[in-house]
Amino acid sequence: MDGGEDSATVRGQGPEATAPSAEAERPPLTGRIYYLLGGTLPSTYNAWISRDLTGPGWRTRQAARPLILMLPFAVIFALLPGEVAVRAATVAFLLVAGAGLGFATSGFFRNRRLEQHGFPPMFSASDDEDDE
Repeated sequence: MDGGEDSATVRGQGPEATAPSAEAERPPLTGRIYYLLGGTLPSTYNAWISRDLTGPGWRTRQAARPLILMLPFAVIFALLPGEVAVRAATVAFLLVAGAGLGFATSGFFRNRRLEQHGFPPMFSASDDEDDE
């Protein structure tokens, strides 16, 4: 794996191949929602995508995606009739599970999204497996 570090360069490239600055063109809100749901953006936004997936804080952004996708379900369960304690526990479980799964799978999904947009993966599939 990558050791949990937020790397700004792609493996095998020099320091001149760092992630673009924050001045990269951002997609519109609808494009960002589409991207959040797993869609592929046009190549015009490659600099923004590269910064999102390789820049500082990439792991937190990747982990936030499942959490954000879990929010509508948490709201629905919070509004269902029943005891407040049961509803609160269900909502808490959904949000904690979403965050935990997000952090546990962030490296895998970052690689998948990098390849989806035509970038080389940050680490190979063999690095992602545990050696026994």
